[in-house]
Amino acid sequence: MAGRLTTHVLDTVRGTAAAFMAVRLHRIDPDPALLLSVTLDAEGRAVLLAGEAMQPGIYEIVFAAGAYRGSANRAFLGDIPVRFGIETADQHYHVPLILSGFGYSTYRGG
Repeated sequence: MAGRLTTHVLDTVRGTAAAFMAVRLHRIDPDPALLLSVTLDAEGRAVLLAGEAMQPGIYEIVFAAGAYRGSANRAFLGDIPVRFGIETADQHYHVPLILSGFGYSTYRGG
């Protein structure tokens, strides 16, 4: 079974998905690198890694919440980094972000 890494952002201020928010995926360890920059779809979702691209390691998703809200200078939250580990490449790792006006939460979904 091939693994995958997905994300989904919900904007609780607007009561909608965070459609078209920019997201960056970095590998932290081993071999630090920016792996991709994507824009979430209209439902606030994206597949970030799949198949052979899924490798054990430490990763970081950076959610561009400030830019999504219209101004990184006015927003309390600018970029939101979420660092996590992938232990087994054949599993589904879902890293959602629930965004409010002055905070956020995340967890490993399934």
